[in-house]
Amino acid sequence: MTQHRINTNDHPAIKQYPRCIPLARKEEAECLVKEMVDNGIIEESSDPWASPIVLVKKEDGSTRFCVDYRKLNEIAKKDSYPLPRMDDTLDS
Repeated sequence: MTQHRINTNDHPAIKQYPRCIPLARKEEAECLVKEMVDNGIIEESSDPWASPIVLVKKEDGSTRFCVDYRKLNEIAKKDSYPLPRMDDTLDS
């Protein structure tokens, strides 16, 4: 599993309550979470940080499992490095 750290500058943990998921889709969400845990994509955590999930129907009828990290993004320290110049990129 890959570890990743997000610099929040010692901001207190943001704990958002889960959004309401219709009962008909709750089982689908639980199956998606179980599948990701079984495949080693995610793991259980007791961390105080929490962001709500969003289930999005794709055109083919399947479901995309998304997480709304907007509140976290607001406080995360931005990486500041310049993008390469387009002409330098094209010339290489």
